[in-house]
Amino acid sequence: MTPPPRATPAAGRALPSHPLFLGSLGALALAVIVAHDRVVPMGYPLWGLFQNGLDLLVYRSGGATVLRSDGLYDHALHGGMWFTYPPFSAVLFAPLNAVSAELTTLLGYLANFGILYAVVLLCWRQLGYRTDRRLYVATGLMAVIFTWLEPVRTTIWLGQINLLLMLLIVWDLGRPEGSRLRGIGVGIATGIKLTPGLFIVELLVTRQWRAAATAIAGFLATVAVGFVVIFSDSWSYWTAVILHSTRIGETAWPANQSAAGVLARWLDVADPPLMLWALFAAALTALGLGASWLAHKRGQALLATTMCGLTSAAVSPFSWGHHWVWFVPLLVLAMHRALGAGRATAWLLPAALALPLLCWTHEFPDSVQAIGLFMVPTSDALAPFFAAVYPLMFVVIAVATLIALRPRRGLGPRLRRAEPEVSADRNCDLPHITVT
Repeated sequence: MTPPPRATPAAGRALPSHPLFLGSLGALALAVIVAHDRVVPMGYPLWGLFQNGLDLLVYRSGGATVLRSDGLYDHALHGGMWFTYPPFSAVLFAPLNAVSAELTTLLGYLANFGILYAVVLLCWRQLGYRTDRRLYVATGLMAVIFTWLEPVRTTIWLGQINLLLMLLIVWDLGRPEGSRLRGIGVGIATGIKLTPGLFIVELLVTRQWRAAATAIAGFLATVAVGFVVIFSDSWSYWTAVILHSTRIGETAWPANQSAAGVLARWLDVADPPLMLWALFAAALTALGLGASWLAHKRGQALLATTMCGLTSAAVSPFSWGHHWVWFVPLLVLAMHRALGAGRATAWLLPAALALPLLCWTHEFPDSVQAIGLFMVPTSDALAPFFAAVYPLMFVVIAVATLIALRPRRGLGPRLRRAEPEVSADRNCDLPHITVT
């Protein structure tokens, strides 16, 4: 019997060919470009999209200490900002000093947009969509649209590395289990910034032992590199600096969209009681990783990764609004669901998810700024919800995921684990349920 032909790399479903689909994306992308140009002009001093780059210049200054005898953690760097990442990240940032500060920020803006495009494209591919011209065009339009989401715009505006870390993890965990060195992206991302370390826990919870071991080994390798290149700074970081979260900012700041920040604002204190925060963090971790575990069990790898990313932002001691870039793959998943439903009303879900994430403009005495909903002045009744918008969204999304993926009554043990249908490019994620 002749075996069936192997799927080609182009195999998979195609995005809709209806002009209304790409036309709608094009109209939204144009509206975002107009907003960047007119609402808060791109050339507007400090607050324009390409007029800051502060965090990237801090990274550059941290990298400069690797090339000199200056301490990395014992004094403020560019703009009076402290370096808060592990020593390995400073080693990676050192080459930025080969170019000027102006060129560094320009390259950072361009790189972040390219990385955003790559993340969105990877998400569609992992959901099983064909990588044809239509997908490339739609991805470009969506990348433009997503720049008006507060976490994405602020990441680009500051020159942050959130999108880069997300790309490493989405690429790494989007590969089939058993792929060579799967987990290395998680390990390197954790070595750059500790927050992705929760993905190692997620790999252990979902019994992906080989990937977890690779991630741990990759992380330890980054620690070793730090000690080899800048031993004293590495010793200082791992024995003292790592415990000082106040180097990042005040816990109660509205921009701290973590559980700790929410508790501090709700209780009107500088820092929440440690035990109370630990209980809340543990509950949110269990909720988020539970949703991630169930998504993995159902064969929905991208959803599992996304839920873990959102959990990491919720339970970190300090999470700026721009740390919540994990809403990007969630929106792609919501759009995928709407496409599959084939009903106009299904698009209410991605719209509802995007609305609280948008940049909102506010005219302050000396400037007009694009800010997150958590910074928008509002009534006393709404203020507690606005101030906790991202963590509250996470709770709703995690609970909804657990409800949507729960086993149906009567299937119980007969429900087999969903196996992804993978094409020859090993990037599809087309789960199906087999019931015997």
